[in-house]
Amino acid sequence: MGKNGFLDGEDLEWQERLFRLRKKYRETPPGFREAEEEEKSLRDLRRIRKEYEERKKYRICSGYRALQECFVGRERYLTRIEEILTGKSGPAVLYGIGGIGKTAIARAYVRRHQEKYDSVLFLSCDIGFFPLFCDDIRVAVSNLHYSRDKYGSKKQYFKEKMKALAEIGEESRLLLVLDDCNREADSYMEQIFALPCDILVTTRIDPAMWGVAGGIPVMELEPGREWEEFVRAYRGSEPTQEEWKEYREYRERIGGHTLLMMLKLHGVEPGKDASGTMEMIAKDMFRRFPLKKWEKQALRELSLMPVQGISEDLYYQVSRMVPGAVERLEDRLLIRREEKEGKYVLSLHPIIAKAARDVFVPTQTNCRTLLHGFYKIARNSWNRTYLENQEIEPYIFAFLNVFSAPKPWLFREYGAFIAWLWIQGYFEEAEKCCRSLVCQMEACYGTVHQATGETYLWMAAVYYNSMNFEKADVWYEKSFQSLNACSPFDDRYFYVLGTSYAKLSRSARYRGDLDLALGLADEALKIGRKYWDLCEERSVWYEENDAQNTWCHWLLNKARILYDLGRVQEAWELGYQAWKGVWDEVQEGKNYGYELVEFERFLVKVLMALEDYGRAEEVAEEMMKTALAYRMEGSKEALSCREQMADLYLKRGDEKKAARLYGEITQKLMEDFPYQRDWIRKIQSKWKTAGGNVKVHLIDAE
Repeated sequence: MGKNGFLDGEDLEWQERLFRLRKKYRETPPGFREAEEEEKSLRDLRRIRKEYEERKKYRICSGYRALQECFVGRERYLTRIEEILTGKSGPAVLYGIGGIGKTAIARAYVRRHQEKYDSVLFLSCDIGFFPLFCDDIRVAVSNLHYSRDKYGSKKQYFKEKMKALAEIGEESRLLLVLDDCNREADSYMEQIFALPCDILVTTRIDPAMWGVAGGIPVMELEPGREWEEFVRAYRGSEPTQEEWKEYREYRERIGGHTLLMMLKLHGVEPGKDASGTMEMIAKDMFRRFPLKKWEKQALRELSLMPVQGISEDLYYQVSRMVPGAVERLEDRLLIRREEKEGKYVLSLHPIIAKAARDVFVPTQTNCRTLLHGFYKIARNSWNRTYLENQEIEPYIFAFLNVFSAPKPWLFREYGAFIAWLWIQGYFEEAEKCCRSLVCQMEACYGTVHQATGETYLWMAAVYYNSMNFEKADVWYEKSFQSLNACSPFDDRYFYVLGTSYAKLSRSARYRGDLDLALGLADEALKIGRKYWDLCEERSVWYEENDAQNTWCHWLLNKARILYDLGRVQEAWELGYQAWKGVWDEVQEGKNYGYELVEFERFLVKVLMALEDYGRAEEVAEEMMKTALAYRMEGSKEALSCREQMADLYLKRGDEKKAARLYGEITQKLMEDFPYQRDWIRKIQSKWKTAGGNVKVHLIDAE
């Protein structure tokens, strides 16, 4: 037992394991011999788990631990930071020119005082405070993540995140480091600076502009003992008299700039005629330093990344960079390679990044490999969780900010990014990006072209998934007209054309025009067969749109239409055929298993209509297993499956079980998805039908 007689995390884990063992080995003591005993134990376990989660409601998950690194002198800055934070006189703000050593001092402070804090958040302020603190990867808090259904908007979620951080700051020792915070004062900054925790800021801006008194100006290393220790430390040996003379002359020429001095000590030096700003000096250094082709490409690509960098594993995955290029650049201090939470992260100093962008000029052409690498991840967004998708959020937005006008020949890469945007709930951004892409495609290919018709499909998908079905149908029709009037551009023509038929079929079904829907569905399947045969003939399979998977979804669409037409037995046969096709792909490792849920839900529905309740329950149990294997127990997907299970209980006359399940679903929806009012009302109505009588209060929107 933990403190105060409560279960701690390890005890709770043991209780949960014990429960599973007792459930598995029923015939062996202390296994459950009676159902009532198991139910009581489950209730107790849920109660203590809830109590534990309430006590541990919020905690920082994205912790930071400073690495051991070379750091010389500058004790006065560390002392002053400690004085300000100990005195609770506001945030400690280090300010000075870029590359002077502000971040190194901040890291040194964390390294020296890490143990006196329960958690440290070290954040690079490359984006606004609002999106930064809404980011559940960079600012990860336990029992808290964004859901549009729960919070309604990101503004509401920001308020909740601030409340959680304030609670953490009140109950524990939290250090918040805001690195490279070169932003004007705003209301969000005011809220963040008001958090009850120690706050350390690095910036190029005089903090007096924010209304913060007592900033700590960071100056260059003064000549003398401190500077000499710095030279010895970064050089790794005692310089000769001639070298000392050279270093002193160089120091005078660069104004004692720390970063450039470090580069000089590692053998990286701009030309002797270098002068002007640090960015100009860095540019000159790139021009004169003998960088190989792949090293230049690495600097070009990494200059696009956010300030916090990118994990080394992910970078190699998406860039196809040659081995050794990164290591060579790290040796010359052009790339920072740091270990964070067991992974190495690559980043560029802001001065180096700006110079690299100016000298090596990233374009959509010379960065196409990188764009395509992220495309290969983004195209599977539908089968990834919200948090998994959020891992690539900084990079997607980095591309969209830099390359706001996509090249026509990158339309499929941008199509995947657009899908990622609306899947993550960024509908306005998705619409804006897609409109830009549509304009580019129409200007390049005209309105009658396969590529243009494909972008029309994506615009329709944006509107459809934002519940604007009227606009979605307009764009589905535009796509249909364009694709039917054009000639094939590549082998994917039949897939895209078939998709336009399938989407219009779905729209017609929703409108109740079932005869039209059936005709369009049949046509989609005919075209799909052409696409499938073509792929088999040429042994070419597009990874993002496997022909069999597409075929199965179109079969399911037709099965749904047959069900609505009352042709239930035909619907069962076709739906089972579609499910079997996806099941075979899953077994062969060609598909994500989560897609099975959609097919299994339909099969349960059809079996209920056929009054085959035994088989319906078998399929429903498999459906629940699949949903829980890929989604959390309290997810919308899992709750939808539980609703269908309750529908099955009600249909076969087991009102007691149905009422209990409807009640549990309603409670969970109210806790986690309060903005899903229509869904809550629907479940409440079913609950009453099953004999439930608990009133549910719907939360009003702000």
